[in-house]
Amino acid sequence: MFTCNDLNLLTFTYYLKYTLAFNMTIIPFLYLFINYILIVRKKQKELKIDKVFLKKRLKPTFYIIVLISLSMILHNMLNNQNNICYMHATTNVYKEYKRNYELLKDKDLDPELKTMYLENILTKKNNIDINNLVNQSEKEKIIVSSLDNKSNYLRENDSNLQNSVYVLDGVFYYPKYVYKNKTSYSGMNCPNDPLKAGYNNPYGYNNYFYTRLTNFIEEANKNGYKITMSTQGCRSYETQKHYYNTMTYGRAAKPGLSLHGFGIASDLEFYQSDGSVCLERNDYNCPSMGWAHQNADKFGLTFPLLFASYKEDWHIEPISKQTY
Repeated sequence: MFTCNDLNLLTFTYYLKYTLAFNMTIIPFLYLFINYILIVRKKQKELKIDKVFLKKRLKPTFYIIVLISLSMILHNMLNNQNNICYMHATTNVYKEYKRNYELLKDKDLDPELKTMYLENILTKKNNIDINNLVNQSEKEKIIVSSLDNKSNYLRENDSNLQNSVYVLDGVFYYPKYVYKNKTSYSGMNCPNDPLKAGYNNPYGYNNYFYTRLTNFIEEANKNGYKITMSTQGCRSYETQKHYYNTMTYGRAAKPGLSLHGFGIASDLEFYQSDGSVCLERNDYNCPSMGWAHQNADKFGLTFPLLFASYKEDWHIEPISKQTY
């Protein structure tokens, strides 16, 4: 299969594709349209359409047929050779690829790994497995070895799509929501058996998010604060739909949009020092929650809904996340 790991190559094939499409559709249409207009004008002027006129008008036909034929041959040849650049070079894909190419070009990653990242972005495949391409030194980069150094999260790199999410330099990339395109919806790919599916937890949380969350909770325990995470690691689309339809408007995210469905969000429970659940939830009368809000960023985590119209002081996500 022809790879597509260079922006210049994609740019060339992108414009080539639209040039060939122009040759096969627009040029013959314009040729026929212009001849039609000329014939109509002659009739309006009551002029005779003689052989000289027809010969003049038909003269370019041979060249146009050759142009169309060559364009069709080249178009079919590129498709039959599974040229990824050519096959997927639409305007939207080209713009997205270009953005991600700029993001990746200065990253210190194995060249083959970069290629797989780019082709994954290009083809939107959900079953790419590049573990066999990652050497030991690359594998070491994905290990978070210290809780106190935020830069360690830059070592998180895994292009394998886990519930449509991949991680690069500590950034969680998840699909951009597209109306009526359910492949972009959250909660559509929650694993039935997370452990068998390669997750490091039985709940369906993304592996890296779960590692951060576990380290965060363990550190809280060391400091005398009890916090637990939700066992609903991956919330299904139908569950989110139920919440959306039964809860007050604005309280639950629209089905397909919740990060819970991608396994990169959790709802925490906070406890008092005596082991009871905090009922009056604020940072002052619930010390475990106060500690969590003050220290989450040290673990690459954040509470994004602390100041939302419907405040959720328990909802936690990764700090760095983007759509692709």
